[in-house]
Amino acid sequence: MSAVKRKTLFAREDLVNRLISMAKQRGYTLYSLVNETLELAIQAEDAGVNLRKIFEESWILKKAKKDGFILGLESLWYDMAELAYEKARDEALKRWFEAGVWLAKRYVTAGLEKPFEAFKRSLEAYTWNVPELTIEEEEGKAVSIRIISPRLPESYTVLYSSFLEGALETFGYEVTGREVSAGMIRLKAVGKEADVEE
Repeated sequence: MSAVKRKTLFAREDLVNRLISMAKQRGYTLYSLVNETLELAIQAEDAGVNLRKIFEESWILKKAKKDGFILGLESLWYDMAELAYEKARDEALKRWFEAGVWLAKRYVTAGLEKPFEAFKRSLEAYTWNVPELTIEEEEGKAVSIRIISPRLPESYTVLYSSFLEGALETFGYEVTGREVSAGMIRLKAVGKEADVEE
């Protein structure tokens, strides 16, 4: 059996010290932790995966789970929305509005410096099935939301719009413009403190 050859790597001292601490916490040697890390980096490269992007997006599922979301089949979700919309439209709209209120309250009461900005980032991350989502905010004065996705049926689009309106209301906005049809939502809202005249 041949001996494993080794090479010397140089790294910033603060990073090495952090790795030493991590290795101790996990019961690893620094050598084994560095090798495991390098192996993962090589596997990611071979798979065509960007490690930084994976890390930056890894919070999406954790945050979605914390916010009360579950994963489900998109077609089933749309079918269930259609059934609710057809059988109990007013109740379904009310529930989706309340869900928007509930989710927005999580951000408002979390002690975040910019709760709407955090909500916006989460919404953009959670709606990976929507090819075009634009949310523009003029710091407490006005918000415009534009969603376009040909895959969204009318029932789901109307319900999702109600969800967004509930969230906007909770963040202190009043919807002043609304255009909703199959696969398209356009909402304009102004801060309740702002002048509503346009």
